[in-house]
Amino acid sequence: MSWQQKRRLKQWLEDETGTVIKDWGGKIPVGLIYPNRYFLGMSNLGFQTVYHRLNQLTNVVCERFFLPESEDMAAASSGPGPLSLESQRPMADFSIVAFSLAFENDYTNLVHLLQLGKLSLYSSRRRQYEPLVAAGGVATFLNPEPIAPFIDVFLLGEAENLLEEFIDVWQEARDNDLSREEQLAHLARRVSSAYVPSLFRAEHDADGRLTSFEPLVDIPKKISARPAPIESGDPITSVITTPHTEFPDMVLVEIGRGCGRGCRFCAAGFVYRPVRHRQSDKVVQAALRKKGKIGLLSSAVSDHPDIDAICLQLTKVGKSLSVSSLRADSITSTMVDALRQSGLQTVTIAPEAGSERLRQVINKNLTEEQILNAVTLVVSAGIPNLRLYFMIGLPTETEEDVAAIITLVKKIKHEQLTIARGQKRLGTITLSVSSFVPKPFTPFQWVPFCDLSVLKQRIKKLKGGLGRVANVKVHADVPRWAYLQALLARGDRKLASLLETVFQKDGNWTQAIKAVNVNPEFYVYRERDRDELFPWDFIDHGVSKDYLWKEYQAALAGESTQPCDPDNCVACGVCPT
Repeated sequence: MSWQQKRRLKQWLEDETGTVIKDWGGKIPVGLIYPNRYFLGMSNLGFQTVYHRLNQLTNVVCERFFLPESEDMAAASSGPGPLSLESQRPMADFSIVAFSLAFENDYTNLVHLLQLGKLSLYSSRRRQYEPLVAAGGVATFLNPEPIAPFIDVFLLGEAENLLEEFIDVWQEARDNDLSREEQLAHLARRVSSAYVPSLFRAEHDADGRLTSFEPLVDIPKKISARPAPIESGDPITSVITTPHTEFPDMVLVEIGRGCGRGCRFCAAGFVYRPVRHRQSDKVVQAALRKKGKIGLLSSAVSDHPDIDAICLQLTKVGKSLSVSSLRADSITSTMVDALRQSGLQTVTIAPEAGSERLRQVINKNLTEEQILNAVTLVVSAGIPNLRLYFMIGLPTETEEDVAAIITLVKKIKHEQLTIARGQKRLGTITLSVSSFVPKPFTPFQWVPFCDLSVLKQRIKKLKGGLGRVANVKVHADVPRWAYLQALLARGDRKLASLLETVFQKDGNWTQAIKAVNVNPEFYVYRERDRDELFPWDFIDHGVSKDYLWKEYQAALAGESTQPCDPDNCVACGVCPT
């Protein structure tokens, strides 16, 4: 390990507040791995939550690993590999290494880290003395299959339901001197939401479609990814604060989980059902215990039924607030005033599509009037800048829908400018344009990814149509990366060899695709049949596949669906009574 890397790890630790340092004596050492840089990992509230909850267990010591910085990679490759942040030990010293995976594009980093850590890449080749390799996170309970051959056990679901049970059952297996294979079978039988890929057999037809997915031993065919009952508990918050994150001066506080709006492109809106809101008094209490600015976090912050009361109570005692993207139809003057008092300079709104027709298709259910009213409310309050989220490549999208984005942004700009002239304070509008990726467990899981050439042309059209509008900036993602995300989001186990080859080719996907017998377009551009068996169909989130198909048909018909009401609706299957 180079002295530069040692110095970097020590500096990170010195700059942190809230780090947990535990003695290893008599404890199960767990290496918690975020397969990307420290900056991104420590910006992730889910990663911090798992770290905190594992260290709350008296029989566990949990330490963190990250992808080495680029200047440290050579030293990590030639030495013992990545070292834990807390005690600077290699992966091989840990009994369990657990990956926290939020994004499919980090799958290649997972392969890289296993190789750097000197662990056997494939689960089937690991020996008795090697660490158990586990994985969890939202990317895995959407579709874990592309990385299934690398993982011993997945924990499919929200961490609050799983961690203590998983550790207890694994310790029981180890204390009974079970073999590695017996340990995995024991976990699969005893841990709710545990998925052991080696205990399932996948079969395909001559065209490559999945025809069966069956367990090899007496374990359930379907694995439940149950939501955690979080409503009455204390909100999760940032455990560790550090200047080396996306939120250097902010403590994140989760005020809810899930979203009942039913946007048809959004996996979080389906796999985190039913929508659950934290109790407002506990949100306020949790925020008051923290120093610094408070970032309120949920899938739909402005949909919390007590959001105004939360904002009022926190600003009354001098707390500064920040929020993630807001719904244009649920922004209130109380919330906006609290954000203004906090010094917030930019508010994010997500119209997603330019035309009302396409917003109906995706069930966004926002009118142009609601969007413009939200802009008026924000800018009139003295918040000058706007960030707007749009997607291109959505199902049924036409050139007219893309042109409608340009028209809508110009109307928003006119509204902003009219108000700003009176305030003598001109703000900017920043468009974040992403390519739509069809995700599992959504009504759009049947649709193909939009052709790359079409996406590039539409980005060019947006930049051309808005390039000369003063104080409007357009930032678009790279369609090629969205293509790869679509591949990994909808792929199966056969992609494991491709991921390994990408690592061997130093991240060159083009060379890797040429080198292996995998056709990416089979996964990316193919429209799925109504009754096709998907690689992720063995996971049960409660939402029925029939319901998702009906929502897909409603989208094609341009029909909207009302937001879910857990107290009065059983349509999707999550709430059985």
